[in-house]
Amino acid sequence: MNILQLKKVHIFSLLLLVICSITVVCSSFDEKMMITGDGVIRVDEDVRIINLEMNSVLNSAFETYNCSYSKDTTAMYVTLPELDSTITYKVTVKNKTDYVYIVSSLRANIDNTNMTYTLENYKIGQGISSKDDTEFYITLKYKDSVKSLPAENEAIIYMYYTFERPYAAILSYDNRESGSKCNDVQCALDDLYSILK
Repeated sequence: MNILQLKKVHIFSLLLLVICSITVVCSSFDEKMMITGDGVIRVDEDVRIINLEMNSVLNSAFETYNCSYSKDTTAMYVTLPELDSTITYKVTVKNKTDYVYIVSSLRANIDNTNMTYTLENYKIGQGISSKDDTEFYITLKYKDSVKSLPAENEAIIYMYYTFERPYAAILSYDNRESGSKCNDVQCALDDLYSILK
């Protein structure tokens, strides 16, 4: 046997050993290998809700299920076991535009008529600055009119947000037409009001 044939035998033996090793290793995984999980794809909107999280609880309140959100909706599942129980959520809204936006309306659908909400750190119609995040808080509680603990203490709360870009009306006024002698804004507004009524 010459050296060339000996090298071929060694290479063939080494290759056979590698293939057998791979076969043994692969056969040791007798179970199916799978990767599982959930993925959430969110629509890339100019203005949208980017986070909803439970911020605080008082007097044994708790989430019945995890809260969730979409671009303009939040869903909260709560249990208020005491009359003075409350649960507060922090909502984060992102404005990615070059313009100021507002939450022009907020509509709540609460399936328990004994419960209500309060909105803190934001007033409907308040501006959300360009390229900025705004955080505000929604507190869920029993209505003030509820004086004893109701039998039903769970609720599903859906909140629907309307994001709009505010538009200002521009009014042009020329005091030469009316003969007015106004040279300040308030005087001009008073003059216009007297003309329009």
